[in-house]
Amino acid sequence: MAALQPGGLIEGIADFVRLKAGYAPSHWVQPGQGDRWDQGYDVTARFLDYCTSLKSGFVADLNTKLKNGYNVNYFVELLGKSVDQLWSDYKAKYAK
Repeated sequence: MAALQPGGLIEGIADFVRLKAGYAPSHWVQPGQGDRWDQGYDVTARFLDYCTSLKSGFVADLNTKLKNGYNVNYFVELLGKSVDQLWSDYKAKYAK
């Protein structure tokens, strides 16, 4: 049974659309910043952008799956890694 979506994921998808459309405000976090992948808004948008760099159309595919609720395995199904591993990879990519 699918679980409820992490609240930050829905807001992150909305801000991902803003990011891709070129409407990201200057005060948004930079790529790699944030404490949790599902923190929401700009943090999640940047993480989803990273995921999209791994698989074109990732957010659209994820959004389609979310119609049936959230399942943590969606990231594994779409990208071959857990969301926690993807977050670690994302953080490592931008580590200073």
